[in-house]
Amino acid sequence: MKLHMDSQRAWNVLTHGDLHFLVQHFHWHQHQHGPQGMFTLTPRNGDTTSSNITSVELEVDAQGTEFLRQAHTQVDYLHCLVPDLLDITKCSFYWGKMDRYEAERLLENRADGTFLLRDSAQEEYLFSVSFRRYNRSLHARIEQWNHRFSFDSHDPGVYSSPTILGLIDHYKNPELCMFFEPTLTIPLHRNSPFTLQHLSRAVICSNITYDGVSELDLPRALKLYLKEYHYKQRIRVRRLDG
Repeated sequence: MKLHMDSQRAWNVLTHGDLHFLVQHFHWHQHQHGPQGMFTLTPRNGDTTSSNITSVELEVDAQGTEFLRQAHTQVDYLHCLVPDLLDITKCSFYWGKMDRYEAERLLENRADGTFLLRDSAQEEYLFSVSFRRYNRSLHARIEQWNHRFSFDSHDPGVYSSPTILGLIDHYKNPELCMFFEPTLTIPLHRNSPFTLQHLSRAVICSNITYDGVSELDLPRALKLYLKEYHYKQRIRVRRLDG
């Protein structure tokens, strides 16, 4: 689905389908100054440290009608390495690169609560958990916001942790899991070791920062390899038009 806007109109009335698209693909930031129903929306998956993008502004009027218009902004990001990559790599339930279909094959006919941690197949996310619940194999992406990880970064009522493993540990207790959340009680152990290259990266990245990698006297390809497991935190959004 795509969001269609009429560039000849200052504001566009939204449909329910438009709103669903915006919730899935944009971060919502309520204006600290101005009308109570005014929001700036920026794409979730910016790909540079500082980039000029076309974000959008949304306003809800007194009758509850949503209007949308384009707004040109510059978004600045802080890049950070995953804080516990070495500890993650040591975990027997972390399987590394794997798509959902392979995970479902491994989990087939397993008991409810069986789970594994894997790399997410979607570029804007780092990790996903695949798990058994309600006699089905399900998947949940791990999201990041303000240096905390959770299964829903937009709901303040959902548990979040400063580390991936802290998040996993929380959901190992079924009494803390709501009916729609993962229950991670039985780890599915990996059956093969990681490569020495992967292990070496985990050790290095646990002792350096993202910017510190750039200062290393290494080939560019190797620096990109070391930076692979990182996330971006939005630190500033600046308007470029009036």
